[in-house]
Amino acid sequence: MFAVQRIDPRRSVGAAIAWLVIALSISLVIAANLWLRGFVRQTLLEQHSQRLENAVDHVGAELDTAVSLRLQSVSTVAAMLSDKVERSDPQVLQQTLSAVFREVPDFTWMAVTDANGDIVAATDPVVLGSNVYQYAWISQGLDIAWAEEGVMPGARFVKLTAPVRNADGAIVGVVAARLAWNWVEKLAGSISAKPGEWLLVDRDGVVRLGPTPLLGQDWKSRLSPVTPFDPTVAGLGPDASDLPPRILVRRLGGQPYLLATADATRGEALQKLGWTIVVIQPVASVAAIATDIEWRITATLMLLAAIAAVVGVSIARRLTRRVSVIARSADAVLAGSAHQIEVPPGFDEAARMGTALNRLLVELQRERDELRSLNAELDLRVAQRTDEIRRLALDARDAAVVRERLRLARDLHDTLAHSMMAMLTEIRVLKRLASTQPAELPDELVRAEQAAREGLQEARLAIAQMRSSPVRDIGLGAAVAELVKAFGERTGIAVRLSCDDETGRFAGEPAETLFRMTEELLRNVERHADATQVNVTLRASQARDGLTLSVADDGIGFDPQAVGAGHYGLLGLREQAEVIGASLSIATGPQCGTDIRLTLAPSPA
Repeated sequence: MFAVQRIDPRRSVGAAIAWLVIALSISLVIAANLWLRGFVRQTLLEQHSQRLENAVDHVGAELDTAVSLRLQSVSTVAAMLSDKVERSDPQVLQQTLSAVFREVPDFTWMAVTDANGDIVAATDPVVLGSNVYQYAWISQGLDIAWAEEGVMPGARFVKLTAPVRNADGAIVGVVAARLAWNWVEKLAGSISAKPGEWLLVDRDGVVRLGPTPLLGQDWKSRLSPVTPFDPTVAGLGPDASDLPPRILVRRLGGQPYLLATADATRGEALQKLGWTIVVIQPVASVAAIATDIEWRITATLMLLAAIAAVVGVSIARRLTRRVSVIARSADAVLAGSAHQIEVPPGFDEAARMGTALNRLLVELQRERDELRSLNAELDLRVAQRTDEIRRLALDARDAAVVRERLRLARDLHDTLAHSMMAMLTEIRVLKRLASTQPAELPDELVRAEQAAREGLQEARLAIAQMRSSPVRDIGLGAAVAELVKAFGERTGIAVRLSCDDETGRFAGEPAETLFRMTEELLRNVERHADATQVNVTLRASQARDGLTLSVADDGIGFDPQAVGAGHYGLLGLREQAEVIGASLSIATGPQCGTDIRLTLAPSPA
C-alpha cells in the first residue's frame, strides 16, 4: 500500500512531479522525433541529391578527360606528321605512323589521309589508297579535332580524328585513330559513382554501359515517371517533391529511382560523341538509410528521456521529502497515534508550513476542548428549553381550546341566538294574542313555525360551514364572490363586489377568518341594516400577504357606543381581527349607513 501511494499522483506531490517530468520527457521525445523525422529525410535527400550530382559530374569529367587526352594524342600525331604529309612521302609517313602506333597501345588502328580523303598511310595495309571523303569523320576532321562512335559488324569503337596543318596553318590532311570498346569498358570499370550506379547512353538513346539488365535497352522507353509522385510512399518524406532540377524520380523495373544527368554544357569530347552520363540510385536505399538514422535518433532521444526522467524523479523526491515528513505526521494525527505535526528543521517553505500546521492543530485541540464544554452546557440548556417548550405547548393547546370555544360562541351567536331571539319574540306575541286577540293566533302560529324552520335551517347551514372550508378549496377571492352572489340571490339586496385577482392566492387561516367575518357582516346587513345596496371590496396590497376588506351598506346604521350588554357581534369581530393581527374600523351612525373595514397587515419577511 505504501508503494502504491509513492507512485500515485493523487496521493503524493513527489509522484505527481515525477509523472509530470516523465510525461514532459516523453512528449519532448515524440515532438523532437516527429520534427527530426522530416528534417533527417529532407537533409538526407539534399545530401544524396548533391552526391548524385557530384557523382555524375565526376563520371562525366573522367570520361571526357580520358577521351580528350586520346584526342589530344591524335592531334599531337597530326602535328608530328604535318611536314611529311605535305611532302607526300608515303614510305616515310608509313614508317612514322607505325612507330607512333606501337607507342600508343590504346589505339587499334591509325591512318593518315591527304586533303582529298585518300589514305596515304595506315596500320592496316588493306585500306591504303582508299578514299574516305564520303565518311563524316573525315569531313569533321578536316575542320577540327573530332570524336564519334563507330560500329562495324561485331565490333564497336571510338573514332578520333584531327586535322594535319602545314606551317602556314592550311589543312593538308587528316589523322584518324580508333579506340577499342573494351578500352571504354575498362575505363568505365575504374570510375566509381557512389552512392549510386552510372550508365552511359549513346546518341541514339541506347544504354551502352551500366547495369546488365539495362545494357542495349532504349533508355527513354525503360523510364516511367512516378505520376502522381507520392514522396511519402516512396519513403523520401513530404519534402521530397522539391528536388534539384537535375534530380528526377523515375521508375525502373517498377521501383522508384533517383536519377542525376550530366550537365550537357560540360565535356566537349562527350558532346562530340553524343554520350549522356546518368547516375541512378534506388529510392529504397535512401529511405533505408533515413530509417536507420531515425531509429538511432529515436533510441538516443529515448535514452536521454529516460535519464531525464530518472534525474527528475530523484530531484522531485528530494524536493518533496520534507513535505512528505509533514504529510506522514498529519496521517498519524488523523489516525490518533500522534498529537502534533512533526516540523522539519530549517526556514524553508516546508518548515514554515509545518510550523503553521502544528500551531493550527494546537489551536484546534484547544477549541475542541472548549467546544466539548460548550456542548455539555448546551445539552443542559436544551433540556431546560425542552421542558419549557412542553409547558408552552400545553399553554398553546389551552389557548387553541379557548379560541375554538370563542369561535363556537360566535357561530352560536350568529345562528342559534338570533333564531332563539326570533322564536322568543313570537312566543311573546302569541301569549299576548291568546289573551287579547285569539282570532289572530293561527296566523301568528304560522309565522312562529316559519321562524323556527328558518332558525333550524340556519343552524344546519352553520354546522355545514363549520365542516367545510371554501377558502382552502378555491381561494379567498372566489369564496367571497360565491358568498356575495348567494347573499344577493337570497336577500334581493343589490350587492356589488370589487375583488383583485391576486386575492385568489390567499387560502390560509387568516384568509379563512376574513371569510367568516365577511359572512357575519353580510348577515348583520341582512338582519339589521334595512339596506337596499351593499358594496363589498377585497383588495390585496403590494406587500407579501396584506389584505383590505370593506363592507359598506346604505342602511339605517347604528351607534357603536350604544350597543348594550348581551350583544356580542362587534365584540366577536374585534376578537377575530385581533387573532389574525388585523385592524378593524367602523364608520357608522344613525341613518348614515355603515362602512366596516378590515386591514390585514403583511407579515414580516
